[in-house]
Amino acid sequence: MPTQVIDNFTLTETDGENLSWRLKADRADIYDYAHEAKVFAVHVDFYEDGVHSSTLTAREGSIDLLRRSMQARGDVVLVSRKDGAILKTEELNWDADASRIYSDAYCTLERGRSIIRGQGFTATPGLDSFSSHKIEADILEKEMKGLEGRRKQKPEEGTGRKPGEGRK
Repeated sequence: MPTQVIDNFTLTETDGENLSWRLKADRADIYDYAHEAKVFAVHVDFYEDGVHSSTLTAREGSIDLLRRSMQARGDVVLVSRKDGAILKTEELNWDADASRIYSDAYCTLERGRSIIRGQGFTATPGLDSFSSHKIEADILEKEMKGLEGRRKQKPEEGTGRKPGEGRK
């Protein structure tokens, strides 16, 4: 049994003077003895260096009240405020100490018309940095600008045409 039940729950985490994240939930069941809160209908705004970087929604989650970390579960969607990239998964963890999100669950990252699918991932909350295991991707290079490991192509490379040869 929870020691407290709170409707319209809000929890704010700061890092010094900067806002780190703000979680809102329809309801929170607080378990004082376990230092845990279970939250329902979750909405989290992440901030990087005090700037709103992304928004996460999920059906439910849990918060480790000692470590300031959390887990979101069920229809998890994270949207980057910078470029509109969308991460979808069934489970996502927030590591407050490392300022990273991660999961072992299957995920998709949509950035424009490019899509990366993978099993497990690690990323920054704003999706500026993203890595996944067992990747499958449909990538348009200009939409993935800045991602590590990207190979530069010559303008004619990959088109089947010789340099200087026009379209027919």
